[in-house]
Amino acid sequence: AATFTDQEIIQSITTPEKIEENCSEESGEDDDKVEEKISWAAAEKGIETVIKFVEQNHSFSLQDVMHAHMVQNNLITKKLQSRKQGDIRKYLKKAVSSSAVEAASVPSTSSAADDIEVVEIKE
Repeated sequence: AATFTDQEIIQSITTPEKIEENCSEESGEDDDKVEEKISWAAAEKGIETVIKFVEQNHSFSLQDVMHAHMVQNNLITKKLQSRKQGDIRKYLKKAVSSSAVEAASVPSTSSAADDIEVVEIKE
């Protein structure tokens, strides 16, 4: 953790570029490099390449080949789970309950009952 003097703090407020340059020089890191996000398709293509390599190379055991296939299956499962559509009943239940709370929190000027009907959705 870096410690700053009062003068450096004031300088960081007035000229933030200079402090950022100093911090990157001190840490020795190159902040210009942004790590590229790997897509699901690129990951699948990569694991397919690894599987082909492991299957063709005789220095790998059958167990190694199985592990590569297991990683591929796990990748495909995670991909499908990330794209799984949510249950609309849960969404509607949240929407109904939040609108009922909003309606109940608004004071009424009338002594008559509200015309709001709350419907419970069974899953």
